[in-house]
Amino acid sequence: MFYKLAVKNVTKSMKDYTVYFLTLMFGVCLFYMFNSIDSQTAMLQLSSSQKQVLQTLTEIIGYVSVFISVVLGFLIVYANGFLMKRRKMELGIYMTLGMPKGKISIIIIVETLLIGLISLAVGLVLGVFLSQGMSILTAKLFEVNLSKFIFTFSSEALWKTLVYFGVIFLVVMLFNTVSVSKLNLIDLLSAAHKNEKLHIRRLWVSVVIFIVSVVCLGTAYYLVETYGMLQISPQFISCLILGIVGTLLFFLSLSGFLLRVTQSNKKLYFKGLNMFVLRQFNSKINSTFVSVSVICIMLLITIGTISTGLSLTRIINRNLDVATPFDASLTYVSEGYSQIFFGDEAESTKHETAKEENLDITANLKAAGFDLDKWAKSYGQIYIYVRKDIPYDALISESSLPQRLADYYANNMKGVSMTAMSLSDFNKILKLKGKKELVLKENEYAVNCPREDLLPCYQSIVSSGKKLTINGTELSPLSTLISEMDSDEGFMEWGTLILPDSYLKGMKPIQTILNIQFKPETDSHKFKETISRFEGADKCYTGVLLKSEIYDFYTGSKTTATYITLYIGLVFLIAAAAVLALQQLSEASDNAERYGLLRKLGTEEKMINRALFHQIALYFLLPLSLAIVHSAVGIHVVNQAMMDVNNTDILGSLVGTACILVIVYGAYFLATYFASRSMIRQKDIARRVD
Repeated sequence: MFYKLAVKNVTKSMKDYTVYFLTLMFGVCLFYMFNSIDSQTAMLQLSSSQKQVLQTLTEIIGYVSVFISVVLGFLIVYANGFLMKRRKMELGIYMTLGMPKGKISIIIIVETLLIGLISLAVGLVLGVFLSQGMSILTAKLFEVNLSKFIFTFSSEALWKTLVYFGVIFLVVMLFNTVSVSKLNLIDLLSAAHKNEKLHIRRLWVSVVIFIVSVVCLGTAYYLVETYGMLQISPQFISCLILGIVGTLLFFLSLSGFLLRVTQSNKKLYFKGLNMFVLRQFNSKINSTFVSVSVICIMLLITIGTISTGLSLTRIINRNLDVATPFDASLTYVSEGYSQIFFGDEAESTKHETAKEENLDITANLKAAGFDLDKWAKSYGQIYIYVRKDIPYDALISESSLPQRLADYYANNMKGVSMTAMSLSDFNKILKLKGKKELVLKENEYAVNCPREDLLPCYQSIVSSGKKLTINGTELSPLSTLISEMDSDEGFMEWGTLILPDSYLKGMKPIQTILNIQFKPETDSHKFKETISRFEGADKCYTGVLLKSEIYDFYTGSKTTATYITLYIGLVFLIAAAAVLALQQLSEASDNAERYGLLRKLGTEEKMINRALFHQIALYFLLPLSLAIVHSAVGIHVVNQAMMDVNNTDILGSLVGTACILVIVYGAYFLATYFASRSMIRQKDIARRVD
């Protein structure tokens, strides 16, 4: 009998709380999908290094899944507690009929077990099928082709999902058993008639708390804008504390403050059912401000992670296009390179007097018996010099830089000597790229700067005609600024002087770079394997960069960033929307009698639906609005930090984030509205029948 009763209760709960069931199902589905990524290697044409990246990504997702399971666990326990509270009247009737608490616990356990099994089964089936589609996304991120379609199934992901969610449902059962053991008959029967407990009754107190919350949030925004968020500093910790406190106070005071503002406009307050909606909203948010604050922070994490992840993908895509101009680049770095670069006099002297170093990579390879022409279609060797008489300060002033660059420059680049390259070597790079050669007069210099954020600074120097004195001759800048990326930029990203050959004659270079374009039939990995025996400080070269390896690194980083941020962002978004939906469904059930009273007073059904829509919209939009404000500040700070190193804007990725938000959050909002509307109609009809 108990099992039949449990099955009937589950059927009824599925109808009333479809949102809860769907959330469980989507949670299981997402968990399986992201933990089954390694099974996709069966249908992808991945290199060995890409397979290694996918294996590393699987391990990272495994660790993240522990955190995700804790979040989903809290969501399920919270939602279940909400449902238990909603069923107090029903449980009170069981006790009135003489059913012992132990039997009630068994019914609840069976119900939880049934819901868990159904959501696990449906979620897993959905996850297995949707994970096939993730192979297409993985192939796009790795920029490889799908070899052939193979239906994949990950038994490891299956067992992991079963274990994690099994533990979560076990906790829920224990939670329910403890809750039932504490039930009191009088409280259960009177639960439906209890009103929400208001934390603030006086409106002027709400206004004062609202002002305090704004001050807290404003201070937090100022701290994060001033001191950044990349280091765990006292200012950053203060910012977090003020942000959390400000958010809590904001929602605690919001109901009274909003009511006060609306009441001051009589026309708006008495229009339609606005007064009814505001009173409903006032009582609810005042008693649930903690959960709404948590939802706001979860939405902040969602917006932050997804927009940052999408932005990283854009950065990597852009760098991928410009950072790999050559199929391979061999380098020979002189001993004491960094010390020479930063002006260590002892190392500079040692470098100038050293005779044993041979930086000619091409000659070294030929002497060692390596046939470069067998592998290369074309190649060009260039030399990098350091002009100790021309520090970066000669061209760059801190005042001409944006603040974010000025701080870095003052700490790392001030007093550092500029790198230089001969005009003939620079033209070798342009020729390999298929570009037109650069022309310089004997009294001209040019600056090559691959960083876009430094271009305005150098452009002002060029425009002002800033002259440099080299070897007793005054050189004027070329009117055209150059921005060419090489495979191995290093410190040269802050700008390299391009000088007529005569000004570097007799100087000893600190670095040699041999750029190579392969023949069509050349296998890059075989090339590296063959040439690696010539690598070493006492051999032909000291380092090698392959275009294929750079591609693998970038695509691997892009795939990892995309999957991790989507995984965390989607779970937080679903959890936040689900909690809001459950609270509003509960609210609709509690207030069905009030909506019925409005009908008895002659209120049109259209007005009631509009009032319900406005109430739910207000509840969904307010935490989202504050989360967007928080995110705007955080994203601005991250944007500034990312521009320091990549000179890119992450604001464009907000469009993608907004689309995901509108689809998921909007779907939960609409589902909540239609379910609530159906609920208040059904309960009203049921009362009329009674």
